[in-house]
Amino acid sequence: MTQTMRAAWMQNGRVWVDETSVPDPGPGEVLVKSRACGICGSDLHAITHTQDFIATSREAGGAFKLTTEAPVVLGHEFCAEVVSYGAQTQGTISPGELVCSVPMLMRQRPLAIGYSDETPGGFAQYMLLSESLLLPVPAGTSATAAAMTEPLAVGYHAVNRAKLQAEDEVVVVGCGPVGLAVLAALQASRRSGAQSPQRVIAADYSPGRRQMAAALGADDVVDPAVTEALRHPLLRRRNTVVFECVGVPGLLDQLCLQAPQNTRIVVVGVCLQTDQFRPLIAINKELNFQFVLGYTAEEFSTTLQLIAEGVFEVTQMVSHEIGLDEVYDATRSLATPDQYGKVIVKPWH
Repeated sequence: MTQTMRAAWMQNGRVWVDETSVPDPGPGEVLVKSRACGICGSDLHAITHTQDFIATSREAGGAFKLTTEAPVVLGHEFCAEVVSYGAQTQGTISPGELVCSVPMLMRQRPLAIGYSDETPGGFAQYMLLSESLLLPVPAGTSATAAAMTEPLAVGYHAVNRAKLQAEDEVVVVGCGPVGLAVLAALQASRRSGAQSPQRVIAADYSPGRRQMAAALGADDVVDPAVTEALRHPLLRRRNTVVFECVGVPGLLDQLCLQAPQNTRIVVVGVCLQTDQFRPLIAINKELNFQFVLGYTAEEFSTTLQLIAEGVFEVTQMVSHEIGLDEVYDATRSLATPDQYGKVIVKPWH
């Protein structure tokens, strides 16, 4: 008899929970239980702007990954438990142990886990991973903490790509999960004694998210409706680096207007819509734009280790843990967040 599992499906903005068959691991693959999986801003984009997401993914040649009109099981920020192995595997990680993985299934044509209709993502009770990409979760690290590896790796990569200097002053615009990941990476840099900025200012409209940003080490937090972050009195406005972590049309133009001369703007937020800014303003100020995406395999592995060592502070970032039946309501609430940080889905709850 075919074994079944519960999963949260998405198609064209609709989200529902239903039963489906447990997938069979192919050569080089491992069957795992999804123990914890974060809701990503990209998941929200896929739900609320499905057609734009699909069109952009196709046009960009896979940079975004959702290219199908068929139902998919989202979820790419996961920690899982090993269940069994398919053919042509070594089985070096014992069943019952926790693992993380870069969210790709390495078949003849690699599949993006969480955006493919051929393999389920982490919002299912079971999923498939490639053995070659498995990373064992260090002992004592919870599934919830390990599930933060993927989003924190995004922040870690953005900070690494920015190549910050000691004289830099950082402004993080947007304190959702991406902005909080950047702040966590900045705080980790400070703790490790590595090259880190003099001061960090964070800006968000949400009081709850400003509180999380302060807990993650921001020197000050501001409400953009009240205070313009780039004119904060702590800033000398000579070596400014802005991490744009929102991804909405019009924000880049606004930052160009507000930024002091020679500002570097690191674009981490994903804007799916066509955006525009006035080049003359950026030219007059000699602004520097840098666009970043994802992380390297080494950064992903390092992030998991830093979480296990407590260098990355994750407890301040997770605000809610929910079951599959609550996924739809959570995605609606996250569209206008206030007290929400990272929401972790526990498929077995």
